[in-house]
Amino acid sequence: MFNFSRILIIYAIAVVLALILGCLVVWPNQLTVSIIGLVLFVFSIPLWLKWHHALLIVFWNSVFLAFFLPGSPGIWLFFAGVSFVIAFLNHIMFQKSFLRAPELTRPVLFLLAVILITACVRGGIGIRSLGGSSFGGRYYLYVIGAILGYFALTSQRIAIPKQQKMAGWYFLSLTTSILSNIVYLLGPAFYILYIVVPTDAVPYQMASDYAAINVDRIAGLASACVGVFCFLLIRYGIRGLCDWEKPWRFLLLCLTFGAAFFSGFRSIVVILAMIFCFQFYFERLLRTHFLPIFIALAVVGFSSVLLFSEHLPFSVQRAVSFLPVKVDSEVLADAKSSSDWRFQMWAMVRKEIPKYWLVGKGYVIDPDAIYAAVLAEQMQLVHDPFEGPMLSGDFHSGPLSVIIPFGIFGVIGFLWVLIGGGRVLYSNYRYGDVKLRRVNTLLLSYYLAYCVSFFFIFGALNSQLCVFLGVCGLSVSLNGGVKRRAGIKQKLLPFRRPLAAQPEAA
Repeated sequence: MFNFSRILIIYAIAVVLALILGCLVVWPNQLTVSIIGLVLFVFSIPLWLKWHHALLIVFWNSVFLAFFLPGSPGIWLFFAGVSFVIAFLNHIMFQKSFLRAPELTRPVLFLLAVILITACVRGGIGIRSLGGSSFGGRYYLYVIGAILGYFALTSQRIAIPKQQKMAGWYFLSLTTSILSNIVYLLGPAFYILYIVVPTDAVPYQMASDYAAINVDRIAGLASACVGVFCFLLIRYGIRGLCDWEKPWRFLLLCLTFGAAFFSGFRSIVVILAMIFCFQFYFERLLRTHFLPIFIALAVVGFSSVLLFSEHLPFSVQRAVSFLPVKVDSEVLADAKSSSDWRFQMWAMVRKEIPKYWLVGKGYVIDPDAIYAAVLAEQMQLVHDPFEGPMLSGDFHSGPLSVIIPFGIFGVIGFLWVLIGGGRVLYSNYRYGDVKLRRVNTLLLSYYLAYCVSFFFIFGALNSQLCVFLGVCGLSVSLNGGVKRRAGIKQKLLPFRRPLAAQPEAA
């Protein structure tokens, strides 16, 4: 049977290869890694057409770098761009519509418009690695890439037999974050691997090695624990994890939660606790025998920490330093200095809000400002510990990371996105297929926990917009859109009863 789409693909590959080979004949000395990569990419187009959506899901939370691109951005950004282009071409050429989620589509497009307008007003998107004259454009790529990635995720529905598996891989890819720490431990002989994994987590390890106080902070372990924790909840739910006929499940849950304490980050412990509490509520376990059991476990655990807190490893002491327990004075000073630094910087940044109330500052950084700051510090004229983070927009505060770069319209757009995303996730949790009950419950719990964290603990729009839109895009792809209330109000079945397969709501 004549297949016109296959003919188009063959012609597209042949034309691109002919152009590349023709250029190499004219300029034989221009054979570079980028050209070789482009040729390999063209040859792999049939595979991309089939697997682009699955690859985007699997690598969305991974830390691997696209080392073959200028600036080595995250590999998820590369997959998001490729997948969006393929989905957009499919929409134009073959009338394959994107899955409908109007609650989120409109606010996402509004936020994208605010970002692009701000970039135009504030000097464009400056990307130094691509030959630009300014810095900071990398953040624009990440927020725009998160938006394009969301639409790529919603370009098609995940096949029913693969739904649980793909949701599990989405969160398990968070475990790749520990690779950076492992490479550092292996020593200089393995540092070449930093071509494909980032070094973001390494400074914390280096600080513990050379600082006067040995407080190990393993950032990669923190993210890995979140990934494993969410995978367990997707696979078994809280009821399944507490199946006493299979005690290894509960033991694995405890080991994952315990490992989070050894990461040395207070925020991760709080986030895991919030995810568990939201999951506990949405699984409707508040009026069951599970509530007194977990209250008793929490009391026993807190009592153990209270009695032996000063004898715990320094990383664990730092992770529990926000609790009313006694910890080593040096650990407490380290944790307090980190919090004080943030509070002082927030106090300074808040004074800048009126300047950018209507039109945000954007992400572009003037090279002259960076040069002046470095020169002043080298000449020891002034030492301002806040100047670097303020110039780069690294405020360690979710609300400030929105209002300073994009003003009041950015705040409106981002809040609209969060509300729309919450509506999408709740609708799919409330009216979705019973086979996806555990997945939809975890996605909603995960989303709410990170919303709370963004506003009250730590947040950055450029790094966390992909977190919010990724969860929403995955939910839309799993459920085939946004599930609606049927003509007759459906009753939310409790988890403790066996659920028979039901037809999906229209």
